[in-house]
This record gives sequence, C-alpha cells and structure tokens, in this order.
Amino acid sequence: MKKSEELIKRIFIPNVIYEGILTCYSIEKSPHAANMGFSFNDKFKLIIKPFKNTRTYEYVSKMKQAVINIFNDVKYFYEVNFGKINEKSFNLSRTLKIPKLKDSLFYLECQLEEIEEDQIRPKLIMNIVNFVSKKTHLKPITRAEFAVLEALIHSTRVRVFKELNMQEELENLLSLVDYYERLIKRVAPNTLYDNMMFEIDLKIQDELRYEKGKDKNT
Repeated sequence: MKKSEELIKRIFIPNVIYEGILTCYSIEKSPHAANMGFSFNDKFKLIIKPFKNTRTYEYVSKMKQAVINIFNDVKYFYEVNFGKINEKSFNLSRTLKIPKLKDSLFYLECQLEEIEEDQIRPKLIMNIVNFVSKKTHLKPITRAEFAVLEALIHSTRVRVFKELNMQEELENLLSLVDYYERLIKRVAPNTLYDNMMFEIDLKIQDELRYEKGKDKNT
C-alpha cells in the first residue's frame, strides 16, 4: 500500500472533511448508499462520523466494511439523497467485493478498525485496504472550498453596500460570511482554507473601516 498511501497523501489534506458517497452491504446483504462526509487523521486513517440512529452506522459497525465513492458531480449526491438509485447503479469493489457505485471516479475500500463511542455521532476509524482511480487528476468535493469562494465574493461587496447605505443587505452579507467562517472552523480547522478565511475576514474588517475620501490607513 506504499504507493497508495503516497497518492492519497497528495490528494487529501488531513483533518479536512470531504464529501463522498458511502456504500456497503446491509445486514440482509443488499446494497446500501448514503452521502457521507469523511476525513483523514494525521496517520491517514479514514474517519467517518455517522449518526448512531442511522442505518449507515448499523451496517458499517456490524459488517465492518465500506466503500467511499468520490464524485465531482453533485448530481450523484442528489440521486442518493432522493432514492433515485437502484441495484443496477452498483457493482462490486475490486478487493473487498462489496457494493460500490459504477460511476465513481475514485473509490476507497475500507475495513473498520475501531469505534470511538459517542451517544450521537461515534467516530469510525477505517483502514484503507485498496483504492481505484479512473482519473489521473481528482479534486474531491469539500464544503470548505465553496465556503471560501462564497466569502471571497461577498467580501467584494462590503464597501459597495456600505457606501450605498444598504444596511440590511450588509448585515445579511456579514451574517453569511460569519456562517462560512464557522463552517470552515468545523470542516477544515488549521488548514489553508482556515488561513484564507482569516485573510478574507481581515479584508472585510478593513472595508468596514473604510471611509470614502479619507486615507483608510489613518
């Protein structure tokens, strides 16, 4: 797995939550799929935290195997969420021979190593036993990236709203940026996304202090 580990380390940033689709067998050996955030710890063990009252937690904790399917197209997440997939959407993974989604660009086959108990969201620590990639370049979806992009766009509007005295719009904008900042603290703490958000916040504070016709450094 040495080469596999090196590739995974090039693709994923530790402690950033990415979005994937988990597939596994149910207790009755039928395919199961659920949208699932996942991350890697500093040892590059894969981490998922399903709610304890879900079928996903029940199946993975009992069957002890899962596949994380990775897509760049949110259409697949929508189809899973709204039950628009069926048994024809699956085939078997290469090593563990458990359900995966046929269209996945990249998938990780995982074996459950440990459960850190929690009454609401236990932490499931998984070993990666194999991965298969259909693309040489892959950028997994993370909510942190979209949060930074939205915050960047909003930061360009602060001065405009202030100068036009659009107070309600400005307050709504600042509220959204605050939400994105808190989201990044949760899904990508102490990462480049966190650093970018810090600089965006500094820019916004600077824009709020700006007064037209005055040197903003005075």
